[in-house]
Amino acid sequence: MIDEDGKICSHLLGNNLVNDEEFQIIIKKNSWFAAEVVDKKSFALIGCTVSPGFDFSDFELANRKELINNFPEHQEIIKRFTKP
Repeated sequence: MIDEDGKICSHLLGNNLVNDEEFQIIIKKNSWFAAEVVDKKSFALIGCTVSPGFDFSDFELANRKELINNFPEHQEIIKRFTKP
């Protein structure tokens, strides 16, 4: 996740709390987020619940160029999770 101030953090989702995995996380408004599976031969079923209710007029799909312009220090990870 990259928050609106450019702070980046990551979380490990899972069910092994002893291994610092988390069942769920909260993503604050105005943050950008992406996800990937650790084991590329596996899969994950994920969901995203929003509150208050979701409205497509508030939705914005990430744009690689704009994200890199706003957060140049995170260019490599932005490239990893966005399309050219």
